[in-house]
Amino acid sequence: MNKNRLEAFSDGVFAIAITLLILNVKVPDKQNINNGQLNHILISAAPKLLSFGFSFLVIGVFWVAHHRIFSFVKVVNTPLLWLNILYLMFIALVPFPASILADNFFLTSTILLYTGTLFTISMLNFSILEYIIKNETLKHEALTKEVYRSVIKTAIIGPVCYVLAAVTCFISVYISLFFMTCALIFYIFFSGNNIMSKILIDVAKEDVG
Repeated sequence: MNKNRLEAFSDGVFAIAITLLILNVKVPDKQNINNGQLNHILISAAPKLLSFGFSFLVIGVFWVAHHRIFSFVKVVNTPLLWLNILYLMFIALVPFPASILADNFFLTSTILLYTGTLFTISMLNFSILEYIIKNETLKHEALTKEVYRSVIKTAIIGPVCYVLAAVTCFISVYISLFFMTCALIFYIFFSGNNIMSKILIDVAKEDVG
């Protein structure tokens, strides 16, 4: 089966999940307010805006990972389709823990729910990649064992950080936030400097050609 429909459907789910995040930020129904009242409203909205911005970037990181993984796929089969459906289910779930995080940041259950969701998505990334590498009929020849090892070294950072964030939430939620932020910064600024990224450029050139 051609992978184009899978990628188009996946992009749609990612777009909807990102859009749903902003619904957590309510527009205040206030009229004839003074500047002091407006400042108070904006300050009250800050946690929701921070949760929106952080979760927006997190979903963006997972979209990039999904795009990279399926760049190494030539065709798809039924098991891969359903693995992807399961993956997208948890992507669509992200706005739920993000909303709870915005309202109850200092609760350990909130951090556990949020990091648990991100950890599950990360592990599903592993599952999809593992399935692809073991199926010669599906994978692109550019996905060699060397490239696979490079991908694993990059992909493992997220789950490790999410586990550390979950464990340390019993000590301080700020430490948890630190580990989650570390994962985000790594994937945005440093994950592109590996063998996989260089190979992806070659694969993209082949597709254009």
